[in-house]
Amino acid sequence: MARTASSVDAIALFSILLSVLFLCAASFRIWSLRRAPLIVDSGFQGQAKTVLSILFAASSLGRLISLEDWTLDGGNLLAAVRALELAAAVVFCVLSWLEHRRSIRPSDSIILYLIACLIRDGLELPSTIQGQRDWLMQDPMIAQMVLEVALLAAEDLQKVPSKESLYEDISLEEKSSILGRTFFSWIHPILFEGYRNILLGHDLPSINTKLRSKHIRAAALNAWDRRPRPENRMTLPKVLLRCLKKPFLLAIPPRLFLTIFRYSQPIIIRQAIIYVTSDKLSEQLWTGPSLVIAAVVVYVGLAISTTVYQNHLNKLRTMIRAALIELVHDKTMNSYAETLNEGKVLTLISTDVDSLDTIGEWCHETWGQVLEVAIGIAMLSWEVGWVFPVPLVIIFLCSQVSQYVAKNLRPRQGQWNEATQRRISMTSAAISAIKNIKMLGLQRAISARIESLREKELRMASKVRWMMVAYNASANANGMFAPVVTLVLYVILAKVRGGGLDTETAFTTVAILSMVTHPANMVMTFVPRVIASFASFERIQSFLLEPSRQDYRIELADPQKTSGSEAPETDPGTVPCLSVNLEGLFVGESRFALDGVDLTIKKGSIVICTGATAAGKTTLARSILSEVPFAGTVGVSSKRIGYCSQSPWLPNGTIRQVITSLADDIAVADLGWYETVIDACCLTKDIDELPNGDETLVGSRGSNLSGGQRQRLALARAISARTEILILDDPFSGLDGRTENQIVENLFGPEGLLRELGTTVLLIGNSTQYFRLADEIIVLEGGRVKERGNWDEITSQHPQILKIIPTEEGVHEDKVAAADKLNQLASQQKWFDDSATSLNRQTGDSALYSYYIKASGVGNFTLMVACTALCSSFVTFPQYWLKLWTDSSSTNDWAFIGGYIGLYLIAWVSTNGIMWSTVIRVAPHSGLVLHSKLLKVVTCAPLLYFSRTDSGSILNRFSEDFVLIDRKLAPALSSMSVQVFKLLVQVILLFLAQKLLTLTLPVCLVIIYVVQKIYLRTSRQLRLLELESKSEVFIDFLETVDGLPTIRAFGARSKAEAAHLVHLDESQKPFYLLLCLQCWLRIVLDLLVAGIAVGVIALAVVLRHTTSGGQVGVALNIVLIANTTLLRLIESWTNLEISLGAIARIKSLEEEVPSEDQPSETSVPPETWPSLGAVEFRSLTASYNTERNALEKLSLRIEPGQKVVICGRTGSGKSSLLLALLRLLDTQEGSILIDGVNIGLIPRSIVRERCFVTVPQEPLLFNQETLRFNVDPTESLSKDTVISVLSKVHLWNHFNTALDSHEVRDAPASHHLVLDQTLASLPTLSVGQGQLLALARALLQVYRISTSGAKPIILLDEATSSLDASTEELILDIVNEELTCKGHTVIMVAHRVGAAVSRMRKGVDVMVWMKDGKVEKAGDVSDITDIAEQATPDDRAEGSTGDS
Repeated sequence: MARTASSVDAIALFSILLSVLFLCAASFRIWSLRRAPLIVDSGFQGQAKTVLSILFAASSLGRLISLEDWTLDGGNLLAAVRALELAAAVVFCVLSWLEHRRSIRPSDSIILYLIACLIRDGLELPSTIQGQRDWLMQDPMIAQMVLEVALLAAEDLQKVPSKESLYEDISLEEKSSILGRTFFSWIHPILFEGYRNILLGHDLPSINTKLRSKHIRAAALNAWDRRPRPENRMTLPKVLLRCLKKPFLLAIPPRLFLTIFRYSQPIIIRQAIIYVTSDKLSEQLWTGPSLVIAAVVVYVGLAISTTVYQNHLNKLRTMIRAALIELVHDKTMNSYAETLNEGKVLTLISTDVDSLDTIGEWCHETWGQVLEVAIGIAMLSWEVGWVFPVPLVIIFLCSQVSQYVAKNLRPRQGQWNEATQRRISMTSAAISAIKNIKMLGLQRAISARIESLREKELRMASKVRWMMVAYNASANANGMFAPVVTLVLYVILAKVRGGGLDTETAFTTVAILSMVTHPANMVMTFVPRVIASFASFERIQSFLLEPSRQDYRIELADPQKTSGSEAPETDPGTVPCLSVNLEGLFVGESRFALDGVDLTIKKGSIVICTGATAAGKTTLARSILSEVPFAGTVGVSSKRIGYCSQSPWLPNGTIRQVITSLADDIAVADLGWYETVIDACCLTKDIDELPNGDETLVGSRGSNLSGGQRQRLALARAISARTEILILDDPFSGLDGRTENQIVENLFGPEGLLRELGTTVLLIGNSTQYFRLADEIIVLEGGRVKERGNWDEITSQHPQILKIIPTEEGVHEDKVAAADKLNQLASQQKWFDDSATSLNRQTGDSALYSYYIKASGVGNFTLMVACTALCSSFVTFPQYWLKLWTDSSSTNDWAFIGGYIGLYLIAWVSTNGIMWSTVIRVAPHSGLVLHSKLLKVVTCAPLLYFSRTDSGSILNRFSEDFVLIDRKLAPALSSMSVQVFKLLVQVILLFLAQKLLTLTLPVCLVIIYVVQKIYLRTSRQLRLLELESKSEVFIDFLETVDGLPTIRAFGARSKAEAAHLVHLDESQKPFYLLLCLQCWLRIVLDLLVAGIAVGVIALAVVLRHTTSGGQVGVALNIVLIANTTLLRLIESWTNLEISLGAIARIKSLEEEVPSEDQPSETSVPPETWPSLGAVEFRSLTASYNTERNALEKLSLRIEPGQKVVICGRTGSGKSSLLLALLRLLDTQEGSILIDGVNIGLIPRSIVRERCFVTVPQEPLLFNQETLRFNVDPTESLSKDTVISVLSKVHLWNHFNTALDSHEVRDAPASHHLVLDQTLASLPTLSVGQGQLLALARALLQVYRISTSGAKPIILLDEATSSLDASTEELILDIVNEELTCKGHTVIMVAHRVGAAVSRMRKGVDVMVWMKDGKVEKAGDVSDITDIAEQATPDDRAEGSTGDS
């Protein structure tokens, strides 16, 4: 009775405290909501809440009235309790009414209060029943509890706002109740949608507002700007902590609760064993019911605290990811374009960020596990006495290995990341230039280079992996031998004292030891990881600390705006009426690209800048844009400048989007202006001919358009923006003469569009034919202004150069007709292979397992599985061995001690075997094989694949997918195997210990099956969506790096940042939702295990006379670890399934993307083929699509050693003829014979590598590779040969002048100081010099092929179209001397034939005039000139003065 009275008083005090706390919290909440706007209509839900609240208050009043006949002591206390309950119920009504209408989220305070009321009433109910016979009539407690449950259910429901459009961006998580956020019920709609249907990106709801990238970006940049200086290694981690301090600290309370609940488990185990084995229950502090209630509290509390803690970590992880990516993006936006390496940037935001996003979890787990070790040691000392330091000694010994790993892991991890970066950089460059690579026959050489970089990357990875194997051995030694040594020493000492091992001590000690060694292992795991992560911190921080772009330009004053009023103070360097003012401009370090340039450009004038190759024209344009560091003064009337670079930058999007992307909102909405611009740029007909008009996708880097179309699109974008100043850097080099002339007249003529707008234009051009339209001509030489004036003043010094200009009406096509046909694609998808329509996204594909096992090696996989089976059995069986030991009446403890040690020794050896087979055998082997498969599929894919698929999407496969394959897939596979075998053994032991638990086995299996089936369907899709959405982020970064000068010139940085934030938020959605889904799975499984644990204790209480202490000890200890095992099994299975998404993408690509090689191409000619160089086209018909043939019944014979110049208007089939020769264009009919051999039967790689040597229009350069590799990708020629050829093309002195005498002295003998330097570290090449380097590569290819006796045919595809006259003359002279005169057949597609004609041998060489895909005429120059004159004006020379 005394115990009952005390419990009643305790409940009463709890009720008073609860009511007072609710009254305070509710009053504060009511005050904060008093002026809040109405958000939710009342509706049925609100009315139901109101009715239930009133009934709740009435019930409280009834309970107060029922106290009139209360006869027990303490009536005054109960009266106070009921009065406070009534007051709380009244306030509850008001708060519920306000919360429903003025808050989008269900009330947390109301829900918590109702839960507390239910707990209170549940505890009070037994005493109420005992106290009154007719309690049901006198105290309506049951009615009140029913009302509390109903109110709780009503309040937990999500509310629908009256104006949904205003709150559509609020996430489901933010709109859910505290119960929904704790148990993740808010994710059920996504879970079931993924189970029923294919999930697409737009199906995913918004994520938490606090996780949006915009807010995180602002906080991260603010923290970085306020960083302490000078910087050290801890600067970036401190900045990250300052930026995310609040979410970081929010994870501490649930982590503390997790520790409390976790270390309550051994107490439960001890008390349960005592209860079962004790004969005097009256003397026990814990009763049976209290033991069961304690188990419920501990295990359910453990489940909830674990999930809440993990959810905070997930939010922190998502925010860390966003903060780091935003810092890298902001730095990218503030860097000079020429210093950026896109491979490095992509590696930073993928590999490095992925290795750092869990840093918050590692930090929390480190201090949490240290705390748990301390608590565990204290509890252990209570159990085993002075033997407790033994685990500390073992932990200390094992930590020495951990210290060694921590000391050496960071530099090795950095080397691994650097190797990954080099591979990604090379892969990115290769994908971007895949067409040129195929044309040049370098497909196998480039693939071999990427493969070698991959092998080097895996060698760097092996250094890290071997250290992890050694560390794993020490950590497992700690986890396995600490319990063994401690328990054995305790038993030995007990035997010496005449005692033995009792059940209570044995199982409690084992439980505590497992909870000491596990956190100790985790600490030793996390510390090296945290230290290793500093390699990524250092890489990102070093990037952030690189010199930023500085904009020192002065904005010139406008006298018209200041006239009539007091002129404001201006900088003395500003000059009125000017758009550009340069004073004493110097650019360069060792030698000046611009040397003391003084220049003024008046407003509204059109100025043309010309000069020889490397004269500094492009550098001048970049200086005005502040895209290069300079000394001197640069003044501009507006910093928003229209800009067309030499290589047009086109982000992937529709034609309309590209043209209007950098214009202001008014220009975007002005349809008339849009039509005017595309007409002025001669784009109207091109757009009309496209199936989707201006909604046609331009493709990655404009791959769906021809070179000329790309230039005109960039020009249209620049004009559409209507900027005050317009800088055009050689914008017409890819246009045919007629189109160029038409655009020039449309823009710069007397009635030209830019004249009418009064735009100031700086045009960098090669052709003098439109110099007459300029207000001023500026001639640069050697970085200085040599001449300036109008056309009449300088015309005598700069004669015109002939150029054929077509005049046929309606011809507006570009010179590269080949790519024009690619825009007529059947599909407008950006990535047809990434389309989210496959049913396998839901159900998975069992064939992926066999695919991966084959890639990893069947022997390696079998070895790994054998080790996991062995380890799982021997690491779990000691629990049952301990039961046999404690239940045994035998005094021979030594046999049990030896068996106990032996079991753990075998387990330790097999565990090391798992780690070794996983990370040393399976992971590297599978990584190498799968990379080779992917590389082969991509490099052998037809050009159509690259026109349809964004390069960022392709590159994402080589980066993100291989992060999964290299670092997560093999461990997930081994982990799943371990957990399967371990759980099997644990289940067997558990049901041996408690046979009645066998009845729960079918129920548990059904629950787990249903959960994983629903879960896997959705999680698998979310993982694939995450991989695909990351492609968007990759594409965004690639396009930003490519177009940085253009973006900044147009003042479109804010637009670019906004677009980036959208892409990143879309990528964060599946990432965060997948983490939340894992939390949902965790709490479901934790609650399942909690039910089993409570069931064990309940059975022990009910069946105490039939249950031994050993059985209870085994059952509860296994439950202790079964929680982790079960969770890890589902997690590892899920991680394996979702990581197999990378394998699925490779497998589907291999199956869906056809190879350009055909089965019939099997004939291999002799090594000496071709020996003559005769070419014959026999009725050749070839096409890009079924709608139109590019070549029609073309017949032509080219004699050995002959030079053939192919000309004709745009679209006539010139480039198509070359592509057909190179087998990049498939033939429909007819054939091509080389020395009598049909090349349609020969493998394409042989045709491109041995038969032809090509010099394309755009030079193929790999800036991050060596000069030697750039000119000799096979690296098979001697350095003397390479240097000789570089000298012939007049480039050796250019590179050699950069040598430092100190470097020469210190260089190793095997390393050539120039040839083995990366191209990026050598003096910069102009466009013309880049073409000379391409010619050097061609000459070396000819030399290498000629050594086998073959004589390759030379193809020049518009190789000199964008060069100045002197460089063009130099290239043609070299071709004539080194190739034509040595008997090689040369086929030239010429845009400007003046220089080419002068080197033709009369009676030997021929010109070919093409029209409509056919040869109209072939013969001498005079014959073709007659035809040309009929199609074009006079064959006039067109002056070319080069590029910079």
